[in-house]
Amino acid sequence: MKKKNIKIISIVLVAIIIILGIYYNTRNGEAVQAELYEVAIGEVSDFVEETGTVKSRNQRVIYSNAMGELKAIHVDEGDPVKTGEVIAEIDSHKIELQMKSLEAEIEGLRATYKEAIKPVDTAIVSKAQASVNTSKVLVDEAKRALENSEKLYNDGAISSEAYKTAQEYLVLQRNNLKVAENELALLRKGVSGNIKNQYEAQIAKLVYQKEILEKNKEDFMIKATADGIVMEVFLKEGAYVQQGREVLEIGDISDMYIEVDVLASEVGDIKEEGLVIIYSEDLNIGELEGKVDKIYPKAFSKVSDLGIEQKRVRIEVSVPETSSLRIGYEVDSKFRLWSRTNVLIVPDNTVFDMKDSKYVFIVEEGTALLKAVEIGLEGEDFIEIKSGLNKGDKIIISPNEDIEEGIRIEELME
Repeated sequence: MKKKNIKIISIVLVAIIIILGIYYNTRNGEAVQAELYEVAIGEVSDFVEETGTVKSRNQRVIYSNAMGELKAIHVDEGDPVKTGEVIAEIDSHKIELQMKSLEAEIEGLRATYKEAIKPVDTAIVSKAQASVNTSKVLVDEAKRALENSEKLYNDGAISSEAYKTAQEYLVLQRNNLKVAENELALLRKGVSGNIKNQYEAQIAKLVYQKEILEKNKEDFMIKATADGIVMEVFLKEGAYVQQGREVLEIGDISDMYIEVDVLASEVGDIKEEGLVIIYSEDLNIGELEGKVDKIYPKAFSKVSDLGIEQKRVRIEVSVPETSSLRIGYEVDSKFRLWSRTNVLIVPDNTVFDMKDSKYVFIVEEGTALLKAVEIGLEGEDFIEIKSGLNKGDKIIISPNEDIEEGIRIEELME
C-alpha cells in the first residue's frame, strides 16, 4: 500500500509541476511589447480647437473711383508698394478733352471781359460829345422854327400840316439829343458793376468745372492707400472698370494676425491674453505660440461646412513670430481654456474604468500590475493624478486586450 500511495503522490507532483511550468511559460515566457510612460510632474490644460485665417492688420482692397478702360497695371503680385504710389491707370482721354474745351472757353470769356472793362478811347468820348453838341444846336433851331411856324399859322400863312410838321421835328431833335447824351454818359461811366459781376461769375463757374475735372482725373490714377505687399490683382489690362470695382489687394506682412470664429457657447472660457497654439501642415508650422488679442463683443450667425447655422464670436490672435505665416492661409488654432501646473500627470490614454474606479497598468520588475488611482482635472491630453502613483512610476500607454495583470511587459522603444 505504501508503494501505491507513493506512486500516486509522485504522479500528482509531476502534474502540478507540469501545470506550474505551463503557467510559468505563459506568464514568463514571451513578453508583450507595450509603450510605457514615466509618471512626471507637469501641466494639465484644456483647449478649444478651431480653424483660423491669417490676415494683415493693414490688409485692404483698392477700389476704382472712376470708370473706363484699365490702361495699365504697374505692379505684380508680391511687389512691395508705398502709400500714394500709382499702381494702376484708367484711360483718361475723354476727361482730358473736356478739360481742354473748358480751358479754351475760359480764355475766350476772359478776353471778352478784358475788352469790356478796358478804359474808353478819348477820341470816342470826344466824338460822342460833339454829337451831343450838334444835337443841342439842332434842338435850338427846331425851337426857333416852331416859333416861326406858330406865328405864320396864327396869321394864316401856313397850313396846319406845316405847323404840325414843325412840332414833330422839335420832338425828334429832342429825342436825338437824349440818345446822344445817354451814349456820352455810358462812355464816361464805363461798364456797369452788374455786367462785370456777370462776366466774373461765368468765368468762376468754368474754373470750378475745370477743377472738378482735374479732381476726377486724379481718380483715374489708382494709388496705394497703405504700405505693404500686393497680395492679389483682380483685373487685367484692357478690362473695362466700373466705379467701385475691386482692382487689387494690399497686405502688410510685418503685422499679421490670426482671425478665428469660435462657437459662442465656448468663447466664455477664453480670456484676452490667453495662450493660443498655432500649427499648420501646409505652412510647415509645428507649434507656434500666440495670444488672444481681441474678443469681439457681438456674436454672428455662420453656416458650418455641414450646413448647420451656428452662433460664433470672432477672435483676433496675435503671433510674435510671423515669418512662417502667409496671408490668406488657414491654420489650426488651439485656445487654452484653463491650466494647472506642477501636478502629477499621465496621458489620458493610460487611465481606464473598471469596477466603478479608475485604473492604470503599472509595470514593476517587468510585470504588469493593476493600480487604482484617484484623478483630478482632465485636460486635453493629460490627466491629473491625485493619488495612487508616484513620480517616476512606469505605466502602460493604451493597454489592449493582450495585457492583463501578471503578464510580462517588454517596453516598446520608438
